[in-house]
Amino acid sequence: MNGSPGPLLRLLGSMKTAVVTLTALTVALAWGTIHESIHGTPAAQREFYYAGWFSALLGLLAVNVAAAALLRYPWKRQQTGLVVTHLGIIIILIGAMVGFQFGVDGHITLLEGQSANAVVVQQETLHVADAQGATLRRIAFDFENSPLPAGGARYRLGGGMELELQAAHANIVEALVVEHGAGEANPALHVKLTSAAMGRMAAFEEWLLPRDPNRSEVSLGPAALRVVEAKTPQELAALTAPPNPAEQTGKGTLTIEVAGQRFDFKLDDVLGKSMSLGTTGFTAQPHEYFADFRLDSKTKKPISVSDQPNNPAVLLVVAGPDTEVRFFLFANHPGMNIARPAKGDGKNVTANYSVGPSARGARIVVIAGPGNQLNYASNDGKGKFKTGELKKDATIETGLADWSLQVLDFVPDAKLRMELQPAPVNPNDSRRSPALRVVLRKDSAASPPVWVRWGQPTMLAAGDARVTLTYGWETHPLGFTVKLDKFRAKRYEGTEMPADFRSFITIEDNARGLTRQGEVWMNNPVTYPADWFGVRGFKFSQSSYREGQAGEPNETTLGVTWDPGWPLKFLGFWTLCAGIFIMYYMRAFFFAPRSPTPPSGTKLEQNAANKR
Repeated sequence: MNGSPGPLLRLLGSMKTAVVTLTALTVALAWGTIHESIHGTPAAQREFYYAGWFSALLGLLAVNVAAAALLRYPWKRQQTGLVVTHLGIIIILIGAMVGFQFGVDGHITLLEGQSANAVVVQQETLHVADAQGATLRRIAFDFENSPLPAGGARYRLGGGMELELQAAHANIVEALVVEHGAGEANPALHVKLTSAAMGRMAAFEEWLLPRDPNRSEVSLGPAALRVVEAKTPQELAALTAPPNPAEQTGKGTLTIEVAGQRFDFKLDDVLGKSMSLGTTGFTAQPHEYFADFRLDSKTKKPISVSDQPNNPAVLLVVAGPDTEVRFFLFANHPGMNIARPAKGDGKNVTANYSVGPSARGARIVVIAGPGNQLNYASNDGKGKFKTGELKKDATIETGLADWSLQVLDFVPDAKLRMELQPAPVNPNDSRRSPALRVVLRKDSAASPPVWVRWGQPTMLAAGDARVTLTYGWETHPLGFTVKLDKFRAKRYEGTEMPADFRSFITIEDNARGLTRQGEVWMNNPVTYPADWFGVRGFKFSQSSYREGQAGEPNETTLGVTWDPGWPLKFLGFWTLCAGIFIMYYMRAFFFAPRSPTPPSGTKLEQNAANKR
């Protein structure tokens, strides 16, 4: 190099710098590999390979290689291979940094027939859009490694708007909030059950609502806790009376009243049969029995989710002269009984369904009312029955194993509302609902604090400002659509182990007017667009799959990668190969000495001049 190189250049190009940089990269790669084996690939990518400090190490190595070459400038002919090799290394390192910082490494999950036009990247992001849907800001988070500061954080959105992030929780749930002042009777009980076998730890503590079938009963393993409402002293007497021996077994009893006449039937004897109701001219037929009634969320049809009489129900049809009424009767929730006249008004026909306590198994029943009374009745399912008055905050022994019962609060006129509250994360449960509590501010106006839940777009308003927030994984648009036509998985004969699984996809690129079909399986990716060796394309690889309800695999997960630094890596690789080829296979051209040029003023030149 002309002149003496500066101390900074000598430091950057020194062997010591190279050794320190390579050692740091080696330690980082080893540490990253261990971290990946423990926490998974996305965590290792986020915290190591895609981190800014890792790219800085690669950049320092590139600077070291470049400085080492500059220290030898001007280069001699025999140094051509060395210079070309250094140049190849520098180009490869730049390509790696470009790929790490701007590349895409994510996935898409598709059911058969579904399409996707964006890649999901495992980077927590809060997307902020204006009222027209234009992106105002994308805010990336890593709360696992960089928790939210105690005072929260603020982010400017432009236009005088500011977003305040007050809290971030890994899991929130909808909690029931019970308050006085409904203006009418609506009992609610805060009940606690404890067990001596558990060291007096709370086994169950929750608000229970007699009028809400989804919150009136809870399973406690072999037993159940149920709350009911007694509006009259007669109803209270019936609920606290010892069980009728006739109801100790079986599916229960149907009670039908027609034109003032009452008829009682044991359901076991009449299920599926048509019964004549005396001289009334009416008939009754119980069509179906559901031991543990539920309404299927997909088909919207009634089903039984178990054979245990946890929620018994009966479909009953009563028909007579110009009258036909279809009943859906619930033993545990008579207030939910449904009567639908198919002919006539059916006003002269009523029906009820009851099941004895023993038929339902062991259970504890807490009775609210009449008024502010509280009572309980327990049955162990084996003939042992216990009942009594229940005082607020008093603990009683239920007589059911070693369970103790306590009513922490009783609200006879409950006003109910749902509120999102933080909840602990169960490490054995993959289901969780992360959320952020945010406030939008503009000038002196501010929105109320709002929870933004994972995957649920939420609108905020402050003054005349309107924004939509979406919290979830970052997405990267593909620019085209990928559709899963079908998915096939072969298994080893006689086992459930997958031998091969592959996805048949269709890529539709409306911008280019192209449609391409592909088949993706292990070690056989599909790249689109595939021009110029696929260097500009997204690569789709088979990652995993999941089976549907019928047991057949119908959902696939494709890994998607895009590396904008690939062209530089490609160029750098061949440049490096050219440098090595020059050093080892072109020695004769670059290293052989050449004939020296005769110096001026020789005798031959002088003789020629004399002749002239």
